Amino acid sequence: MPLIRRASRSAKLTALVALSLACARCSSDAVDTGAASNAGSPAHAGAPASSGGHAGTSEQGNAGSNEGGASGAPFSPAGAGGETTGQGGATDEPTDAIPTFNGCAAEDYEDQSAAAAPRVIEIATQGLTFTPPCLLIAVGQTVRFQGSLSSHPLAPGNPEDPDAGSAASPIQATSSGQSVEFKFPDAGTFPYYCELHSFGDGQGMAGVVHVRP
Repeated sequence: MPLIRRASRSAKLTALVALSLACARCSSDAVDTGAASNAGSPAHAGAPASSGGHAGTSEQGNAGSNEGGASGAPFSPAGAGGETTGQGGATDEPTDAIPTFNGCAAEDYEDQSAAAAPRVIEIATQGLTFTPPCLLIAVGQTVRFQGSLSSHPLAPGNPEDPDAGSAASPIQATSSGQSVEFKFPDAGTFPYYCELHSFGDGQGMAGVVHVRP
């Protein structure tokens, strides 16, 4: 009987040791499995996918933005050029459209059409001449002739043709005073001269006011 009890106790101890070892192994497997499952879990694996998706969205957004800029941009070199040309056409005119009168060719005109320009023609301040003799202005602007009009009587046209240039010249014959002003409401070319010091086809003391549109 004592031998049987001892054998039974030994069997129990062996069984307990085996059970303890088995539990330790299970525990270790569970830890390893958990780490592995975390590494491969959808949430963990989804981070790179999410990052990749974000990068893809950024590229698509940038591509869309660039595409939109190329197709719907309000500014382009061609458009800018067109606009500049349009503005130039509204204020400029071909030089060959300006006829030559009283010695004033198209390239001789002094442009005083700017809002702040003086638009004053001096009479005989630099010898027997008007300064500047060839003046370019815009519609609606006024020109002042300044100097002795009794010594240099002013008249429209030229000695050979009082009606030279555009019709209805605002410049009127004036033979007194120190200055006179004329407003030019219409586009055109309006020659003038000094009745005492001009000769031929408006040569000598003569000039032109050209009014552009």
